[in-house]
Amino acid sequence: MNNYDSSTGQVFREWTIQRRLNVSSDRGWSRKRPYPIFKPRGARGPRSLLDMSINVIADNIGDVSEELLGSLPIQLVWRIWRFLEARGVCFHAWRLFSTILLREDDEKSLGLYRFRQHICRPTEELKCYTQPLTSFSTEFITHLVLSGGCHFSSHELFCLTDIKNLGILELIQPADELGDVFPSVNDRVISGWALSENPFPLLRILRIWGDQTVTQKSLRWVAKFPSLALYDVTGARDDWASPFDDAAEAGWEVTDVSGRQEGTLLRNLMLLVPDTHIIKTQNSIKSVEADLVTLCSDSQCAIKFVPDREAPPLLNYLTDTGKKYMPSWDPDAASRQAGACHGVAFEAWAFWLYSFLGQLSSDVDIVNQGHSVDQQAVAGPFVLPSRPMACLFLGHSGRGGITSKPAYVSRGLFSTKRFTFTRPMDASRYTTDASQEQLQEESISSIQSKSSLKMRKRKQLHDMLHSLSG
Repeated sequence: MNNYDSSTGQVFREWTIQRRLNVSSDRGWSRKRPYPIFKPRGARGPRSLLDMSINVIADNIGDVSEELLGSLPIQLVWRIWRFLEARGVCFHAWRLFSTILLREDDEKSLGLYRFRQHICRPTEELKCYTQPLTSFSTEFITHLVLSGGCHFSSHELFCLTDIKNLGILELIQPADELGDVFPSVNDRVISGWALSENPFPLLRILRIWGDQTVTQKSLRWVAKFPSLALYDVTGARDDWASPFDDAAEAGWEVTDVSGRQEGTLLRNLMLLVPDTHIIKTQNSIKSVEADLVTLCSDSQCAIKFVPDREAPPLLNYLTDTGKKYMPSWDPDAASRQAGACHGVAFEAWAFWLYSFLGQLSSDVDIVNQGHSVDQQAVAGPFVLPSRPMACLFLGHSGRGGITSKPAYVSRGLFSTKRFTFTRPMDASRYTTDASQEQLQEESISSIQSKSSLKMRKRKQLHDMLHSLSG
């Protein structure tokens, strides 16, 4: 509401914001700058009022609401975003600016479409981290990784099903050399998820790595997650002695992972390519993988929106050896940022796999939730996921922070096995519950109908006997 100052003739707005306590914990992690405040050296002379205002807003962005930000001129919102982007963006700020600026026609960067944060030592309960990542309107997709140093109980893991926009979940037991704590993940946890109401409607990728965690019996439980298309497991050799029969019964295709391409984005992409497409050579595809990882590491890469299904799908680049593409983004961004665990693009493989699965299935899961997919976000020639993605890594998986191959050797070099299970996304899985409810209703209706018929016959017999006695 506008206020009028009669003494000056000015019209203005004002907000009262409650001050937050400055505590050294993760409780307000989503509203805190992920890195120490960086104050660059200013230019000579006094700063303008606009520059000072931007600086104050940036320092207190965790207290800014969408209403307040939306009331500002869009040019000023862009200036605040660029100021923040150069100094570190908290999740709350990313969510605000992503919602507002992605609707605009101005040139946008990948930083607005993908958020990434790594918290080395989580100190709060799991819900503290998952609640900000939950979006019931599916304005963004969540990618969550739990690893070493997470002091979460098995019971806390059940709250993960509350994240209805969870698209990728990774539970990575830390390497044995770290000896760090890790939540107990077992078949009971998986079955608990599967038996909950509407479990993981948008979860396409599930990765569980560790020794003596889940067993091959979990295959029938994860099959109940309607959108799940890739289940990547490392477990005890005895627990995964022969999962082929269990996999076939639950509708999974099995790949026993081995070789030099283990764990790479390329290998996972190739597992999802339909059999009708023939791959002529691996060398041309490797260049595509390098481009994808590099692109995901560069938040300044330009993106644009095109009508749905207008951009060529990633499948074309995986199966056409004649395509050559020179990236327009910085090819050295990944190597520069990977100097510390906070700069590792841990989300690259999940980001592109999620996008690829959406292209293959026409985002059937998102559409089934009642959300339209009428536009595609593209960076260069590559189609991005149909929704922005927020990625959070809790803990450390190996020495140095984040590793793509944590070693589990405490019980021997060959004590674990790794399998990847895949299946196509199918629209029929989303109607199963409705069909069951319909069958139950029909069954109840049939029982009620038979009961009513018996009552009518009984009444007719009673009337007949009564007339004879009279």
